[in-house]
Amino acid sequence: MPGTSIDWGTASVDDGQLTVAFEGKPSTEWRERFEAVMDRLRQPSAHFGEIKVGKAKLRVTGVEPGAESDLRHLLESAALQANADAAPDDDDGEEPGDERSDEDQGMTDAFRAFAD
Repeated sequence: MPGTSIDWGTASVDDGQLTVAFEGKPSTEWRERFEAVMDRLRQPSAHFGEIKVGKAKLRVTGVEPGAESDLRHLLESAALQANADAAPDDDDGEEPGDERSDEDQGMTDAFRAFAD
């Protein structure tokens, strides 16, 4: 899979702090999108603290036992969405002259975003 992913094989937890490397170098835009998605998905009752996204790895403070699955789900979801948003647009097969209005194109793009 192209893009940036989380290399779970590098994960380590010391004093409740998870550190895990990225596979592929995330761009600044990718990191910003990743953080924005995490902010939307994160639950206030999460059993972990602050998530810091760096250039080569991420760190999560205050990870409690039993939070592993939920935290992994959150981080993987954010990475998947950041990759989808960073992917180049596919040619949608439209012929020249088959132009959509800006309003129709906006709605088309919004619905297509649900595919990932």
